[in-house]
Amino acid sequence: MAFLLAACGDNLPPRGEFEIVGHHDLGAKGMWSAIAAVDDYIYVGSRNDQKGIQIVDVSDPSAPAIVGEVGPPNEGIPGMSSRELRIVPSRNLLIVLNLRCSPDLHGCNGAGEGENLKFFDITDRRAPALLSSYLVAGTMFRPRSPHEFFVWSDDTRVLVYVTAPPSSPSLEVIDATDPTTPVRLAAWDPGMAGLMKNPGGDDILHSISVSDDGTRAYLSHQQSGLLVADVSALPEVTLVTPPDQALTWEPALTMGPHSAVPMKGRDVLVVTEEIYPMPFGTGCPWGHLHVVDMADPTALVEVGEFALPENDPAYCATPRPNITYTAHNVTTTEDLALVTWYAGGLQAIDVSDPTNPRQLAELRPDPLPSVTVEDPALGGAPIEMWSYPIIKDGRIYVVDARNGLYVLSYHGYGAEQIAHTSFREGNSNL
Repeated sequence: MAFLLAACGDNLPPRGEFEIVGHHDLGAKGMWSAIAAVDDYIYVGSRNDQKGIQIVDVSDPSAPAIVGEVGPPNEGIPGMSSRELRIVPSRNLLIVLNLRCSPDLHGCNGAGEGENLKFFDITDRRAPALLSSYLVAGTMFRPRSPHEFFVWSDDTRVLVYVTAPPSSPSLEVIDATDPTTPVRLAAWDPGMAGLMKNPGGDDILHSISVSDDGTRAYLSHQQSGLLVADVSALPEVTLVTPPDQALTWEPALTMGPHSAVPMKGRDVLVVTEEIYPMPFGTGCPWGHLHVVDMADPTALVEVGEFALPENDPAYCATPRPNITYTAHNVTTTEDLALVTWYAGGLQAIDVSDPTNPRQLAELRPDPLPSVTVEDPALGGAPIEMWSYPIIKDGRIYVVDARNGLYVLSYHGYGAEQIAHTSFREGNSNL
């Protein structure tokens, strides 16, 4: 059992703890990617091409059990990774982003297929049925690759916001209300609104999230900055943040915003910055968590910052190959940010005071003795938490890319916000 004990005493800062309720090593294969949740089932994607999507029954949270797999010919294709997964429960719809995975970063081999979104009917939770495939492609001279996506849905429609850098249009909005025939609703790029990119291949529109009411989009453009856009009148997309006022970090040309997720019911964004080790990135010091006041979306202001102890200059003085302690993906409540932090595990951060984000708890679970495939780029540490955590019916579900699926309870400061949440994830409004 791995969890952080709560502190006690009237004069001590508020604390919390993660308790491991259940764990499944997913066959100790390693290289797992994002998860999606519905009812008593968790779907787990793959960062490499050696397995399909695992279907895990968590009706007994203390004993998760694999009950199926989505494999060839739809998933588990050589050269392809089921990188991102989302579910629209009211429509029994599973959406999977499939991209070509890298031999160097992921250990993949094979010709693959065109990068795409696939839409599955999950009326039978254990036997997803393919409804359609939507190609996300560029050309030889204008390459594009789907990287992240956000699902926004209401009673009448389902919209899928896909970032597909580096070439324009780096944003597609797909209407998947009829998932048998998804259609492009909008194609847009911040450059169309005047954003000037900084030089370098990392300066891309990396991620997007959308407000619960569907009117605002939060754009994380690495190096060129964080912006807010009006998406209330699609297919029109209009920048609210002037391009020359995009929020960037110091020093100039650092990696910049990776993903931005709003705090529930507040004009506050929690923003991550992902920094890989050399030669894939700049290495230590690693990416921090940034807290941004967006009360005035024309003038975003960074008001707080949090980093792990591994950012200490003394720690950074020693080369750290194949390892990163960088903030990555966030799911929020009113006051809490649950952040996957690669080798730093899962972090619970108190953002009740945006100017002073503080650690409440962390989970760095006991690693498996070995897995079939160690991460070729980031396997220097035996913990690798990567995807958006999911809060469902008061429990937290998170996958470690190496060590498998965890079912958690959270206790301590802010626990009632978790307990009263029926569903929340950082990559949809569902």
